[in-house]
Amino acid sequence: MLISSARSTDITFLTSVFIFVKSVLFVIPQLVTQQYDTSSQIIFTSTKVPWIANYVLPRFLVWDPVFFIRIAQRGYIYEQEWAWGWLWMWTIRNVGEYLVSPILAIAWPELEKEVDDIGNQVESIYIYAIAAIIIAHIGHYLAVIMIYIASSQVEKYIRPLSAVSLKQESSNSRSVFPLLSALLYIISPGGIFMSAGYSETLFAFFSFLGIAFREADAHVLSGVAFCITCCLRGNGLLWGILFLNDLFEAARQKKVYKSLAIILGGTLVGGGFLAGQIYAYFRYCPGREWCNQIPPLIYGYVQSHYWGVGLFKYWRTWQIPNFFFAFPTWFLFYRSYERYKDVPHLRPYVIIQSVMGIMSLFIWHVQIITRLGTCMPLVYWYVAERLFMDEPEDAGEVIKGWGFKKILKRAKADFERHEGLWEVRYMITWIGVQAVLFASFIPPA
Repeated sequence: MLISSARSTDITFLTSVFIFVKSVLFVIPQLVTQQYDTSSQIIFTSTKVPWIANYVLPRFLVWDPVFFIRIAQRGYIYEQEWAWGWLWMWTIRNVGEYLVSPILAIAWPELEKEVDDIGNQVESIYIYAIAAIIIAHIGHYLAVIMIYIASSQVEKYIRPLSAVSLKQESSNSRSVFPLLSALLYIISPGGIFMSAGYSETLFAFFSFLGIAFREADAHVLSGVAFCITCCLRGNGLLWGILFLNDLFEAARQKKVYKSLAIILGGTLVGGGFLAGQIYAYFRYCPGREWCNQIPPLIYGYVQSHYWGVGLFKYWRTWQIPNFFFAFPTWFLFYRSYERYKDVPHLRPYVIIQSVMGIMSLFIWHVQIITRLGTCMPLVYWYVAERLFMDEPEDAGEVIKGWGFKKILKRAKADFERHEGLWEVRYMITWIGVQAVLFASFIPPA
């Protein structure tokens, strides 16, 4: 699990690229002068802080983070707030109080005395906003390092596939594969959401940590990591599929102690999801209609009743642009599915990714797959592998002419020869465009 000294150069390079990309993504939202919605501008209005803080923060804390920092400030009050995992708000609150607050007390001492119209301390909003952004950045960096480690572990199942296609020994480029996977994760389609106070980065870090533990046969520790993902986001429960798969394999091989470890790890995953649901039940029940459902889970009710999540609920003509936003991620899901569906060791990851893709298409708000999909490592492994497999520029048939069919044929041939490169171009272009849309309070979100 530990990174050898021979990998230190890779980590240094990843760190440099990470800082550069994050710097660019910090600057782009600041170029947005008008926002469609002013929710975040309303809460960042203190005259006791430098004007730059009131300019920068509203461009990062839009959409869901507005709710996150309010919940961190005064706890869960309204039922619909249970759409988000409690651990994310708990983390924001504690990082804010123990790390950010002492710094702001020195930097902006006058802010401590200010209260808003309903009696909340204004300082705490700035504290939790800054904390959310810090955690998102740290979580993304840790996820980059962890996918680097996990990629090193699964490389033996992946690289031989491309080696056969290339008709060369897999060892020729084996050491580059983890680095390339991690570099791709830096420019993940999650983009600005991995900087702006969302839980996706911390969720991805613990997801990759759970995968790394699983690859090392540390199933209980893997269960702990995936338990944490369930406390961060409800879809962390999908990682339970890994334990069902591993339990079946261990039972088939009659490995008793391994089976017990897997059962314990899987139980932790289920417990991580149920902990918040049980707390909400005793807080709100009886008295709410979901209390009489079987099972009485607040999460599913809130998602459906307040946020419009459900089968075909998002299939409306005015949502067509969001389907276009989601399409590239679905395409990457499909291509990685095709590539790895017949690799036994990777099959449970393929199943989990497929379930997520299907749910995003038919049940969820479709555009969120661009950020929720950031916990799926198969996409980055696939694109990294495709980059190895891309053909030289002069390879293949030269298609001449400017007729419509010839243009399409030429484009298709170019994509087939350079698919990996085109997918990297998409990632780089998308995260820039997405940053502008996000800061403008325009979908996808």
